[in-house]
Parts: sequence; C-alpha cells; structure tokens
Amino acid sequence: GRIPAGSVSNEIVHHMDWLPTFAAAAGNPNVKQQLLGGQRLGSRSYKVHLDGYNILPMLTGQTDESPRKEIFYFSDDGDLTALRYDDWKVIFLEQRAEATFQAWREPFVPLRTPLLINLRRDPYERGLITSNTYDDWFIDRAYLLLPAGDYVARFLATFQEYPPRQKPGSFSIGDATEMLVPPGS
Repeated sequence: GRIPAGSVSNEIVHHMDWLPTFAAAAGNPNVKQQLLGGQRLGSRSYKVHLDGYNILPMLTGQTDESPRKEIFYFSDDGDLTALRYDDWKVIFLEQRAEATFQAWREPFVPLRTPLLINLRRDPYERGLITSNTYDDWFIDRAYLLLPAGDYVARFLATFQEYPPRQKPGSFSIGDATEMLVPPGS
C-alpha cells in the first residue's frame, strides 16, 4: 500500500467519488469530463454530470488534498437538506423526529435560517441541544453562510444542462394515487 499505517486525513470523500476513482485506476482519468460532453459506451450514449471526484491522486500519495470540498445531503424525496464544506455543515431542512421509524414518517422542517455546525469541534452535532449560547455562536459565524450559498448556486446551475434523470421514489400514498390518474384528466 501507499498510505502509511496510522495515517489520519480530515479530507472530504463521498461514496460518489468511487466511480471516477476506479475508472482512473483502470486507466481512464477523464471519464467525468467525457460524460459531460457525451460519451458512447457499448450500444448507448450518455451525457451526464457525475457528481464524483477522482480521489486516486490522494489515495496514492501524490497529494494530501481531496478534490472534493463539499457534500450535499438530500432526503429520500430528493430535497436538499444540508451542505458540508470544509469543517462546516449547514442545515437547511431539519428532521425533528427522535429516531426510530418516526424519522421516516415525519416530514423535514424547512428552516427560515439555516443551522450551522462545526463538525470538527462537534462531530455528533449536539451543540444545539447542549449549549445555551448557540445563537450567539451562530451570529458570530453567520458569514460562513455566504460560501454555502455559492456552493449551492453552483450545484443548482448544473441542473440547467443536466436535469434530474428520474423522480425520487416515495412512500407517500399521494404519489401512488397520482400514478393511477391518466395524464390529462
């Protein structure tokens, strides 16, 4: 291996990074760019935006930094619930259910002001619960919402050329009955 035993990295990596990374390891470091422009693979053509990054240079020790600087968190319904960039997590929609299966029954609550968490200092995200000075702390760091807005705007701009390819699945009876209604009725 090329990663020394006992190494610690606080770089951001996401499961979506494996496809471009494995493609690079197999000899195609440009798969992401090729698919952006349109690529024929087998009998099909693809023009898609891969959200993953090639992290092979980091894994092989060519660099200490991950090319990924952000992670977008989505609900199972496809709603953007949060963003992580650097050490920060910005929460736009909050799940207020106390765990168990209730988390699947209860809706996410849109927040008028996002929540801000420093994941390096509060990895279990308990500061909101255990601190009586969170609001003061948040106000002192509200400037961190500006880069968050830039990350989200750049991400959403990709949907102009690469719109979602399918609607997220749903457990809602409303969505099930909607499928039974003929188009145009």
